[in-house]
Amino acid sequence: MVDNDPPAEIMAVYNPGTIAPDPQDPAWYNAPETIIIFSRRLNEAGARTTFAPDENRIVKVKAVHNGFLIFFLFRWDAISENKSADDYPLFADAFAMEIPLFTEDSPLWMGAMDKPVNIIFWRADLPAPENIVAGGMGTPQVSPDAASRNIRHYQKWDNGTWTVIITRPMEAVSENQVSFVRGKRYRIAFANWKGGTYAERGGHKIVSEWQNISIR
Repeated sequence: MVDNDPPAEIMAVYNPGTIAPDPQDPAWYNAPETIIIFSRRLNEAGARTTFAPDENRIVKVKAVHNGFLIFFLFRWDAISENKSADDYPLFADAFAMEIPLFTEDSPLWMGAMDKPVNIIFWRADLPAPENIVAGGMGTPQVSPDAASRNIRHYQKWDNGTWTVIITRPMEAVSENQVSFVRGKRYRIAFANWKGGTYAERGGHKIVSEWQNISIR
């Protein structure tokens, strides 16, 4: 994505009733799909550079809610399924979504001390996604309160594609989470890590620009 391009508009559409964290749930049928291009790269000191010079990654995003729970569906190409983080230098595939916690002008790179961000971090080898707060580069930490461990997920790698669904209550249960309110619009950004022999981990990743999500 070029810096001058307008941000994408993701619509979290309302669907009454029970929604299952399953890509075959009928709630997804009427949810518009938004394509997000990842083109900004970070490479922490000492990390092996594996990015192709002109590489962009594409993630397809959908969002739905029923007024109580919100669901995010992500799909992206992945040649292999990387679920092991046990043996260096092999790492698991990962994905994250970032939303400003208090103010929309939080910096893209993990926010700032006075402009923190809330991150939901999924990694293929973890039992559940993590709720993370950050106030600048080098500060991310899993929120310590048990209440914010309220994130469920679905994951499946099949025929070269990851499908990941992340769901949590719309209302924040602690100061370490963002509340999603109908009629409001939020800034949102994403990050992706290729595991396996690509060895992307920590600060070594590719990210999107800020996008917008509207809760309908």
